Amino acid sequence: MDTLLDLAFPALMSPAGLVAFASVVAAGLLVVLVVGYANRGELSLWAVPVRNRFTALNQRARRAAFLRLRDPAAPGRCRPRAPGLPGSAA
Repeated sequence: MDTLLDLAFPALMSPAGLVAFASVVAAGLLVVLVVGYANRGELSLWAVPVRNRFTALNQRARRAAFLRLRDPAAPGRCRPRAPGLPGSAA
């Protein structure tokens, strides 16, 4: 395993190379965090319509679930079927 690391990253085998690599990784992470924080406001603008649409569809589904219970005799609704005759026991 050490020989593969020696071949792939020869500069990391010295303490100075390791510190340099760690600082480059930390700087890259800092750049990613700053860019993500700067674009967070822009990304939230895209999320607002989706959230509003989800809320509206959810409320519409809740209201539609109870339409039949509110007015079963509304125009255009079919009347419920009468109970069937009991089957013959013979």
